[in-house]
Amino acid sequence: MIFTLYHNNNCSKSKACLQILLKNNIDFKIREYMKEPLSIEEIKHLFFNFNSNKVDLFRKKILNCDIEELIKLLHLNQKELQRPIFYNGKEYIICRPPDKVLDYIQL
Repeated sequence: MIFTLYHNNNCSKSKACLQILLKNNIDFKIREYMKEPLSIEEIKHLFFNFNSNKVDLFRKKILNCDIEELIKLLHLNQKELQRPIFYNGKEYIICRPPDKVLDYIQL
């Protein structure tokens, strides 16, 4: 199984999560979504496999919109994606605090 860290190098929490993964010798890939934006399909996968309330994916408060509106909004404003986000092959989680990532990995 390949794990993925959705990483923003300008975010201290994202950097901390990255360091935790590296320190624990976890095999994972980094998805720098600010350098290469997420596609609509990737955002849909994120939304439909997120383990919590969809509006929690946004850094700013978002009114409850329908799922299609939220997907479009995030696609147009990817800097508003909460971070760091980790995908363990089954679900996406927001790693706040960053060491939360270890709860979703079989070490």
